[in-house]
Amino acid sequence: MMRSLSKKFGRAAALVAIVGIGVLGVPSIVSAAGPLDGLTIPAADPSLAFVAPTPDQPNYDARVQAFVQATVPDTWNGQPVQFQTTLNDIGVDQLGLPTSEPTADPHNPQFVYQRFQNGLLFYNAAAGTTTELPLS
Repeated sequence: MMRSLSKKFGRAAALVAIVGIGVLGVPSIVSAAGPLDGLTIPAADPSLAFVAPTPDQPNYDARVQAFVQATVPDTWNGQPVQFQTTLNDIGVDQLGLPTSEPTADPHNPQFVYQRFQNGLLFYNAAAGTTTELPLS
């Protein structure tokens, strides 16, 4: 598959396509023992993966900064989720780029999540806290 995609679109596009296929397979509800147990987290959004900057692009660092500023809010639907501030503290190199828009938990609207390549940010309105959670 990689070889045929590489011939047609180039190696970087083939990798993005394969990663995109993997992202599409991520379930929207994760049932896991540990920090994600019982939480309904958003699925990865293939449209965000499609427009996310890739390291082979010119001005990658500036593109990452612009992408993060456009997709990771500190305030969402009137709630002070502090996702961008928390991401800046943790670092894009650790958490990765966003793979979903912020989303309220359908079972508990006081919980808001934003999914990233390597984890997710979790806002608890009742406690007024934003924390990082691993995906596994």
